[in-house]
Amino acid sequence: MHPTFSFEHVHGGPFDPFAWFNIIGELGCVFWILAYILIIRQSFKDKSYGLPLVAISMNLAWEFLASWVIPNPVPLWLFFDRVWFFVDLVIVYQLVRYGRELQTIPEIQRHFYPIIAGTVMLSISGLYAFYVQYHDMLGLMGAFMVNLVMSVTFIFFAFSRRHQGGRGLSVPAAWCKMLGTLGTSIECHYVIGMTQEWLGGLNFLTFLCLSIFLFDCLYIYVVTKAVKATAREPQQAQEPRLAVAV
Repeated sequence: MHPTFSFEHVHGGPFDPFAWFNIIGELGCVFWILAYILIIRQSFKDKSYGLPLVAISMNLAWEFLASWVIPNPVPLWLFFDRVWFFVDLVIVYQLVRYGRELQTIPEIQRHFYPIIAGTVMLSISGLYAFYVQYHDMLGLMGAFMVNLVMSVTFIFFAFSRRHQGGRGLSVPAAWCKMLGTLGTSIECHYVIGMTQEWLGGLNFLTFLCLSIFLFDCLYIYVVTKAVKATAREPQQAQEPRLAVAV
């Protein structure tokens, strides 16, 4: 059996949930759950959705594979995957419920639901193909590629929402996303390094993690600025204007 689908070749403690690097990663998973909850809360409040369409679709695809298709030797990690999957279904519901009316491109608005379905199916197919072709044990490399796409698209998402009153944007969620990924980045450098010797190094993983961190910091700055600007608009509208004598 290929090592992608077997854990018999693994020795030592990379799958020990109480190893220090795994504890950091598990804390990162908790931050990710908090990010989801904060996004969902803000989105229901604003009658919006809180992640870009492509990010939601790819994220759902990865969580589906991690929860129900890709083998996982650690029950705690599988638990986190399935919590993410079911919580993410709420985010998908918000996308379907509120997303069409928020689209600014007529063609996307017209074909909104087929676009969602097609993007999810393509994401599942592509991530599974990568998992098999490149022996991506636990789908972890695929997860960080999805994460980078999410981080990049978040920037444009925040800019677009400035013209919609900042709907769905959450500064605490942005911080939780950054901290969550930072924790899992540290963890996966150890887990992947100890289990996937066929990679020949961790250069690409390091590139992904550093890029995600940089874009996450940029997103925190952009979303904070956007939310503050939105909060000032009602105050400015209520302020009385002074007449100027000419």
